[in-house]
Amino acid sequence: MTLYIIIIVVFMLVGWTLTLIDNGKRNFPYGLIGALIGVAIPAGLLTCVIDKQPKAMDVYRGKTTLQITYQDSVAVDSVVVFKKKEK
Repeated sequence: MTLYIIIIVVFMLVGWTLTLIDNGKRNFPYGLIGALIGVAIPAGLLTCVIDKQPKAMDVYRGKTTLQITYQDSVAVDSVVVFKKKEK
C-alpha cells in the first residue's frame, strides 16, 4: 500500500510540474498532459487502493468472516469483513 501512495505522489508531482511549465506559455500539450498525469492517473490508482471490499472469491477462499452486531441479545446487523492477518 505504501508503494501505491509513493507512486501516486510521484505522478501528482510530475503532473503539477508539467502544468506549471504550461502556465503563462499556453503550450496546449503540457497543460493537458500535466492534468492527465496529475489528476486522472492518481485518481485511478487511489480507486484501486481504497477499494478493499470483500468479493465473492474472498468468501469462497476463507479470507473473510461474518461480523454481527447485537442489541439486547438480538442480531441487528451483519457485515462480511476480512479476517485479521496472523503474524
